[in-house]
Parts: sequence; structure tokens; C-alpha cells
Amino acid sequence: MAERNGRLPLALLQQHCEYMNRISRYLFLECAAASLVALVVLSFMVMLPHVLRLVDLWVNRGVSVAVLGTMISLSIPKILVTVIPMALLVGTLLSMGRMAQESELVILKACGISLLQMMRPIALLAVIYAGFALMLSMVWLPHAFHQFAILKKALVSATTLALKPQTFNHTIPGLTIYVDEQDVQNRLLKGLLIHDQRKPEAPITLTARRGQIQPMPGGETLLFLQEGVRHQTTDKNQYRALLFETYQMDLGIVLELKTQDVKERLDELSLDELSQVMQEGSGKSYDARMEWHRRFSFPVATFILGLFAVPLGLQQSHRSGRSYGLVVAVLTLILHFALLSLGETMARKQLLGPIGGFWLPNLVMVLLAAYLIQATHRCQSFRLAVWLSNTLALLPQRLLSAARPAEK
Repeated sequence: MAERNGRLPLALLQQHCEYMNRISRYLFLECAAASLVALVVLSFMVMLPHVLRLVDLWVNRGVSVAVLGTMISLSIPKILVTVIPMALLVGTLLSMGRMAQESELVILKACGISLLQMMRPIALLAVIYAGFALMLSMVWLPHAFHQFAILKKALVSATTLALKPQTFNHTIPGLTIYVDEQDVQNRLLKGLLIHDQRKPEAPITLTARRGQIQPMPGGETLLFLQEGVRHQTTDKNQYRALLFETYQMDLGIVLELKTQDVKERLDELSLDELSQVMQEGSGKSYDARMEWHRRFSFPVATFILGLFAVPLGLQQSHRSGRSYGLVVAVLTLILHFALLSLGETMARKQLLGPIGGFWLPNLVMVLLAAYLIQATHRCQSFRLAVWLSNTLALLPQRLLSAARPAEK
């Protein structure tokens, strides 16, 4: 009897552990599948405008499909870093909404499953997403930025020598170039009209009978114009016209990419290189500190939003439907990105330091998540969430009642 009595609690404990493992596995797979679908859909939506701009290079600039594919692949890390927190939040809320609609959450609560037990598998999923976002932000994203900058310079160089005749070309930033005829082999241009807005306070318009592009030994590119007129309006509203036989114009681009290994922007630097810039104490040290904290704050925000979604999802009723999760996700993302934008703006204006500018938004979200978790654990309702849930539940009835008088 003693052995049987001793084995009975052990068997119950093993059965309970197996039961909890099944529930945890179910919650993890449910939220993981929904967040993965949300990641694919949101990534496609964010990437679509960028792809359309790149397709313009293929249609109007003659850039090859292989180069376009490389540019799209290099833009994926940046898109993923932005979309991962949104996908985790949306996927978790939508999966919790489905479970609430089918009364699965009610059954879990009736079986004695607490909020903290429900949060464990979702916290594990949030850790996985945050780790992936951290790896993207630390390793892949700087490399992608650097390679994209090199490819962009190469495209500018290649397309400069292939200006389309009888077309207003905007290949070089700040310059609009019109060419009537072109001799590609000799790099000769005929019938030129150039509008230079690189200095907005004093724009310049040039017309010339002939022109020739010449790369110089130092890498810069010059445009030699012949028989033309230079028109300029100064900041004092004075108009000047200059007739010239020859005129030399710097296009501001480098055809021979001898400096392709030079990383000009801070987002192209690795963590070690950022640390060196921060230690140098130069004018870029403050911006380097901002970039350093930005790379760590976004992955942490992913983990916070993952935990934030659980108590919000448990606040809904089975009548609210899946629209509750989508609406709450949108409102939460608006709040979070508003806090991030406010913090970054204050950090740039040095009203706050980089630590305060990038970590205070996360701190606010942590406090809100802690309050929601505590309120949900004590079975207290969050008024805004309950109001939103009831509103969405009664919305179809209100729409139907409003449509009936119109039919009569």
C-alpha cells in the first residue's frame, strides 16, 4: 500500500508535467505559425514600394535583373528588423483572438492554467524573435548597408555614361540632364539642357551645343561643355547670364570606385568600429553612441512587445472576434513607434542622452506590460481593452440596425 501511495503522486506529477508540456507546445506552435504568416505578409507589404522603385531602374535605366535582385536581397535585413516586432505582436494577438473566439482560453482558465504558465511558451518565442532581430541588427544589417552603398555608387557610375537621349534624366541627385543626341563610344553629348539644384539657394541652368564626360585620374567625373549659356538666380533675386565657349562642370560622382572599402555612414559600421568612433571623441562620437543604442533597443523592444501581447489577448471575450487582435496590434504599434520617434528626436536635439532617447520608450512599454500582467493575473479588467472588445462585439449588430431603416 505504501509503495502504491508513493507511486500515485509521482504518476500524477508526471501526468501533470506531460499535460503542461502539451499545452505549452500547443501555445508555442499556434503563436509561432501566426507570427510567421504575419512576418511574411508584413514584409511583403513593406517591401512592395521599395521593389516598385527598383523596378523603375530596370525599366527606365536598363539595370539588369541580377543587380535588382541583389539590391532587393540587401534591403531584406532592414525590412526584417522593422517588421519582426510587428509580426510577433500581430501574430500573438491574432492567435489569442482565435483561441478566445473558440472558447479555448476559457477552458484553459477553467483547468487552472495561470497567466504565467501561458506566458512561458510565448516568452520563449519572443526570445527567439529577439535573438534573430539582434543578430540582424549586429551583423547582417551593417554589412547589407555597406554593400548597398557600394552597389548604388556603381549604378550611378554606370548609368551616368548611359544617359537616355531626349529624356529628362535624374540619375545624379540634384541634377536634371536632357540630351538631344549621344555618341556613346566617344562619350559625346549634343543639345544639352542641365538644371543644377544641388545648391537650392542658387540654382543654375545650363544650355550647351556639345558636351563630353571625362573621368579624371583622381576618380572624380567632369562634364566639359562647349558653346553654351549659363543662367543663375542668386539669393538676392539677381539674374545672371554667362555666354561661354568652354565650361567645366563637376558632376559630383566617382566612376572608379577606389574607396569602396571606406564606410562613410555610421549604419555601415560594425560594433567594434562604432566603439572606436565613440572613443575618438570626434564630432561623430555622439551619433555613434545613438547608433550603438539603436541597434540594441530594437531587439529588446521585440521581446517586450511579445510579452505585452499576452495580457492584451486575454482581455478579449469570445464575442469580439479576431478583429480585436488586429485593432489592438495597430494601436499598440502606433503607441510604440510614437514613443520611439519622440525619444530619437529628443536624443538628436540632445534634450535627452542616447540612453534616455532609445531606452525610455522600452521602459514605458515594460511598465505598461507589467501593469497589464498584474491586472490580468488578478482577474482585473483593463477598461480600455474591455471597452474595445465590447465595441467590436456589438459593431455588426449596430451596422445591421443602421442599415435596416435605410432599406425601408
